[in-house]
This record gives sequence, C-alpha cells and structure tokens, in this order.
Amino acid sequence: MLNQQHPLLNTVDPYVEPLLKTVLQNKRLGICYNLVKLESAWSSSCKAKTDCFKLSIPYAGEHLVWNILFNSQCLEMGPDFIFNDQNFLADPDIDILSDTVPSLVKWKPNDTNALFNVLVELLQYYKHYQIQLLGNQGERLQFEYSTLIGETETRTDDVEVIMLPLGAKPTEARFLIRLRLWEYIDYSQLPLRSNKSQNDEAMLIITFFGPDWNRIVPQLHLSKNLEDFLGGSDTLRVPPFPSNKYLMDYVPEVKKFIEEKIKTVVQCFESRKSFVTVIIMLQRGSLVEYDSSEFNWIVVVLEHRDFHFLVHFRLPPTFPKEKPHVILRSVYHMSSQGVLYEEVLDDIPYNSEWQIGIMVQKLLTYIIETAAPKFQTNSIKKTNRY
Repeated sequence: MLNQQHPLLNTVDPYVEPLLKTVLQNKRLGICYNLVKLESAWSSSCKAKTDCFKLSIPYAGEHLVWNILFNSQCLEMGPDFIFNDQNFLADPDIDILSDTVPSLVKWKPNDTNALFNVLVELLQYYKHYQIQLLGNQGERLQFEYSTLIGETETRTDDVEVIMLPLGAKPTEARFLIRLRLWEYIDYSQLPLRSNKSQNDEAMLIITFFGPDWNRIVPQLHLSKNLEDFLGGSDTLRVPPFPSNKYLMDYVPEVKKFIEEKIKTVVQCFESRKSFVTVIIMLQRGSLVEYDSSEFNWIVVVLEHRDFHFLVHFRLPPTFPKEKPHVILRSVYHMSSQGVLYEEVLDDIPYNSEWQIGIMVQKLLTYIIETAAPKFQTNSIKKTNRY
C-alpha cells in the first residue's frame, strides 16, 4: 500500500496534487486519528500525469475503498466517485447531494481543501446511510444506537456504525465508539512520558452477530501511549457484554472501568513521587541518583559504623499496593563474577496503609539497624575486597 511519501505523487497532475496531499496528510477524517492511504493511481487519458486515485479510508474499524476520478480535460469540474459499497449513492438525487455534499455540488477548484471537505461530507452521509440500515434489521440495533446517543454522554460524532458484508445481507453489525477519557485528567499530575499527544485514542468496538443480534463481542483499542500509561493491554480486559445488556449501560460501564484504571495509575504515580521525595529530604547528603520523571527508583549511600553501602529502591507500578524492591550493594566488595556484592532484602517492614513518611522512616531504620550489620558480615565472608 502506498503512502503520501510515495514517489507516485511526483506523477500526479499539478492541479490535483495539492488536493490529494491535503487528504493524505490529515490525520482525522472520521473519528479515528488515522491516515487515509493512497493505494493506486492512474490517468484518465493518455496524458502522463495521473488524475484518478484509489483511497483507503478508515471507518468503523474497516477501510472503505473509494475511487476518486478527476477529468484532466475538465479540471474545473469536481471528481466522480466509485464506492466499494455499491449500494451507497447508487442513484444519487441532486437535491440530496446539495444538502449532504455541498462541497461537491459547489466545487471550488482553487481551494486546496476542496477534496478533503467533500470526503468529510461523504463520510458523514455514509454514516447516515449505515444508521438507516440498522433500522432494517429489527428493533434491537436501532434501539442500541438511539439509546446510546440519547441516554448517555456519547455524542453522535463519537460513533461510527457499519453493516457487514458491504452491499449484501448483513450478518454483522459493528459499532465503533470513541471514549473521551482524557478530558478529565490533570496532565500536570502525570509522568512526563504520559502527557497527552494528539493521537491518544480509546476506541470501543462492539460487534453484534446472530439471527437476533444477541451474540455480542466487545473489543477495546488504545493508542500506544495510552496503553503504556495504563500498564499494557493485559491489564485492560473489558467486562463481558451479555445479551440482556444494552450499549447505553455497557459503554458507561467500560468508560468508568478505564477511568478507575487511570485514577489508580495517577495515585500510584503520586505515591512513588512522595516516596522518592521523602528519601531525598531525609538523605539529601547521601543521594546518588533517582528517576525524576516517573519516580520508579532512587539510589542512596548509607553508612553503618564506617561501613558504606549503596541502597537501591525500586518502586513497582502498583506501589504502594506492592512493596518496594530493596537491594543493598557493597562499595568495597565484589562477587566472583566481578560485580559489586549485593543482597536483596525480602523481609522489610511494610504495610501499604502506612503514610509514606512513616513507611520510609521505618524502612531506613530497619536497613541501618538490622540489615546493614548482617550485610557487612556477609560481604566480608563471601567476597574479597577489591
């Protein structure tokens, strides 16, 4: 499949080129941040420059394949279209086109956004066409759509629907629903890598099957940044969708499920930040290094009776639910493998309900008074000084 950097663009008619580039460079045509793809191009006549194109347009988890046909002999006219869904606009009425695709009827040949505007309007009309098809498949699907829009916070521009296969008797109804999660997040509280990018998306795909549309499969799709922020796809298995539940109940349930995940991640981040900050305050003169963006770790030098050693604190993503990992490393002794001798402290005093300040003080006290003497003895017995 070709993209907007493909050398084929060099063969495009000079009049058509800016129109096409505007479409290919725009990252949102429907509800997803996703590029329209240029699949192929050809000439409508014997001219060397191409003026006809096959575009792949993201829609409802599918890709609509539309042919855009310009006439290089009459470029002031707008393009013609051939749709892979042959029932769509099979016999277009000029009045309908005037109302639904005004940018095509009133084509502006010198406007570089002209083709993009036409595609946006066509896609909107295609969604309207697909919504009408829902009503031909019994009450369930039409009820699902109308109550999702009417009874929840979901907006019409957050939903795309499609009946599959295209142009045939439908066996599958698919709803693509954008979940607006980031509107409720204070980005100043988040790790630096989790600051919102314009491509962050949470999409819920609900597919209905079966003779009564009562077999339902939900799928959650997250942008890479959002998935990483929430701890990976394994932590985000959405609840099942039983046949006796409806979209107006299920979608808010999934949204609340993800918002709770976001809240937990933010709370864990704040707890890690507090832990690291308290250690820095208490051990300012012995600080070696720490993670200043996500606060996943900190290293300090402690001392017991003139015996100095490094302490590595590693905080798991679910801290404070999961206790810190603490590793002691001698600055005098090396193992037989040629690395600093170290021991992992497993039996540290820990209660996830403790305040962070108390937690850190108890942990430092335990390390200095209990763990350090044993670690010093083991360092001498099990290794050689370097």
